[in-house]
Amino acid sequence: MLEPSQSDLTAMEVATMRGLAEQAVLAQQGETTLDVETLSARLRDVAQRGGPPELGAVLWELLSSGTLTTVRDRKGRSCRMLAVKALLKLDGPEARRLTPEDLTFGRTPTLAPPRWVLVISAALTTLGGLGTVVVSLVGHTMMSLAFHGSPIPPFSQFVAALTGGLTAWRALKLVIAPEARPSDLRALLLLAAAGGLLVTLEIPARMNGGPNGLLSPLLAALPAALTAVFFRASGIPFRGNT
Repeated sequence: MLEPSQSDLTAMEVATMRGLAEQAVLAQQGETTLDVETLSARLRDVAQRGGPPELGAVLWELLSSGTLTTVRDRKGRSCRMLAVKALLKLDGPEARRLTPEDLTFGRTPTLAPPRWVLVISAALTTLGGLGTVVVSLVGHTMMSLAFHGSPIPPFSQFVAALTGGLTAWRALKLVIAPEARPSDLRALLLLAAAGGLLVTLEIPARMNGGPNGLLSPLLAALPAALTAVFFRASGIPFRGNT
């Protein structure tokens, strides 16, 4: 039996990596499931021992697609980080096209919050957002009726309920599919800041006997901020093409 030539081995290696890259793109579109462990193993192998120069174009296309931003194997290793290291190991022209963001991501520690931590944190944020809506509107109305006040919540409570509803919606997306994008991270931080600002603005009114539910925005703001921190620690950048 004839042994495969070096050119055949190179072609097989490139074809395997290209197949995994195409699978990653299709997985992001929801058309298939990515074999993360195989991809991670291939990337680690190239990052350690190098490979044919032809792999550089495949890895560059894979990184440019933005499909690896949140992909991690069972041990928490970032496939994006491994792809950056593999491309640097090849030291081809594609390696010199890496963006500062890619290079920074390549230096990101492999330790990150487990996937279940991100899901639980997003779930708590969803519940907190719904809690803000309930306390701001229903809670205020019930308290007002009990003390013979106006059953219609003030405008600030409607704003708090809107902020809570938006927070719950953004967080619920991450519960269903915890593959955050930079836009999700920015949205959570913005909503957390909005909740904190609402509480601050209502302090003078509350001191003068203002509306109930003053602290209700914090039910959404605090877990939203924590979830944003967790996703940032998992490698999600504040800016990016994903």
